Amino acid sequence: MSLQYRPVPDDDVDEFRRLLTYAFSPTDTHEPLDEDEELPPPAQPGARRGIYDGDELLCTGTHHWFTLDVRGSKHDVPGLSAVSTPPWNRRRGLVRRLLHESLTEYRDRESWFSVLWPFEHPFYASFGWATTTDYGEISVTPDALDFVDDVHPDGSFVELDADRWADLEAVYREANDHTLAMYRTEEWWRKRVFQGWEDEPYVAGVEREVEGEETLVGYLVYRFDEDGDDRTLTVQETCAVDHDAYVELLRFCRYHDSQVGTVELYGRPDTDPFDLVTDPRDVSIELRPGPMVRLVDVERALGVLDYPDDATGSVTLAVDDDLATWNDDAFRLTVEDGRATCEPVGELPADEDATLGVGALSQLAVGYRSAGRLREIGRLSADDGTVEALDALFPTEEVVLREGF
Repeated sequence: MSLQYRPVPDDDVDEFRRLLTYAFSPTDTHEPLDEDEELPPPAQPGARRGIYDGDELLCTGTHHWFTLDVRGSKHDVPGLSAVSTPPWNRRRGLVRRLLHESLTEYRDRESWFSVLWPFEHPFYASFGWATTTDYGEISVTPDALDFVDDVHPDGSFVELDADRWADLEAVYREANDHTLAMYRTEEWWRKRVFQGWEDEPYVAGVEREVEGEETLVGYLVYRFDEDGDDRTLTVQETCAVDHDAYVELLRFCRYHDSQVGTVELYGRPDTDPFDLVTDPRDVSIELRPGPMVRLVDVERALGVLDYPDDATGSVTLAVDDDLATWNDDAFRLTVEDGRATCEPVGELPADEDATLGVGALSQLAVGYRSAGRLREIGRLSADDGTVEALDALFPTEEVVLREGF
């Protein structure tokens, strides 16, 4: 058996889709595309990859070439999705091979970070990815949002279509100034926001007059879900430039009281409406772990990160990474006035060391977890001085990757 990692050609797209359907929607019947039929729009973005044995596709994956904010600067951060292997090909190390080859490809492209949404967090944690975002699932009845009835409207509602994607991007950029915020492309807006896998979602917004012009200040993407006689307004994404615009989006949900019994929203943990509604017990919020992050190349990633302007320090990190072996080493990180150098040293000095896995280092690097917290939960071994130095170099950040892929 001679295995190859390579791009999936157009002739194999149906087989690629068949394997994905079996892996993630086994109760659905795979419908092959007609010869002149295009892929559904949400399936079009991304670069398909596979592990092949000759002409047989054994394992699948898709790379999305994202640009994300990492500590205040733009970075190429590939997103990995659609990883699947059918049962007849499992327990052969194919996914491990796909993940290793993917990291190698990212490294060749000089992309030093990667992200993914896991089907199981422990599975990808075993390969070096680590949780990087928490999000809240908020459930509330329209009547519980009646506080908006006493708030004077600040704007007007508008329906939005894909041709206004640039206006939505402007709102998104203003409202998302945190680490892992995406710089969305027109293709992403048109094919992944305004298009759904089965039905097109609804997209509505709030406009108000700004310097004499009606300007979009908030939007939401939503659908209706039915379970018997129960109907839910499921809001997939909300985005507002300020609190008043967010209240107007809640007003929009409130005005569906004759159509739905429940409103469900997904968002950052800090956008909960406990302090807005009359009775906070009318709101249910479930905090859930979200996507995961991984350093592709420790030396290069730590060397290009932005550090606090006044940050100065030096620390040696012993990194455990059995998937990307180029990371399985000791690295000397030196920062002077916010400028960093990082290089492998091979051995730790006896009097100063920190030991951690690449997943924990990834959380530290993007600001999701502090060094103190990582040591507290047993994912970092270091003395007090090293922890203090790491926390000065890597202050925690608000880290939110909200896009599904």
